[in-house]
Amino acid sequence: MLTRLSVQLVIKAAIKANKNPLPAQSKGGLYLVLTSDDIQVQDLCDVPGLRAYPFAVPDYARGAVKPLKSPNGEVGVDAMISVIAHEMAEMATDPLVNVWYASSDAADPVEIADLCIGKYGGGDGSGYVGEVRRDAHGAVFNVYGIRRRFLIQWICSYVADDCVGP
Repeated sequence: MLTRLSVQLVIKAAIKANKNPLPAQSKGGLYLVLTSDDIQVQDLCDVPGLRAYPFAVPDYARGAVKPLKSPNGEVGVDAMISVIAHEMAEMATDPLVNVWYASSDAADPVEIADLCIGKYGGGDGSGYVGEVRRDAHGAVFNVYGIRRRFLIQWICSYVADDCVGP
């Protein structure tokens, strides 16, 4: 299992690699460790409920919860894209994780994307991901890319006083 510390060590090793070292940018750098599906990462799936990845339903919940069809037919990659968008939104709005918290515990910050986990469209309700588009094959999405479609989690807007999305 990759722990928070071991993820940092993976990044540090990549930055200091002998061949083609990564440029280290302590101000403004974003480093992502993307793993294969057989690697467990500490706290990665500690998401309450089953709405966080609506097209990736664990075996124990199958039957009770029907997974939605992922936008590109690659459940792991499609889930990663939403997580990356989630983290980039939080990094852009709170790069040092010290600007604001929606929880009373500063050691456990709840940021703008955390407040909207599982919400991908309007009309969200308990256990419902919201109103999302479906293509001709039944795959769900809410963002158009270049020859691809994506399902990106919404984020909290204090202007709208609600979760908002694309």
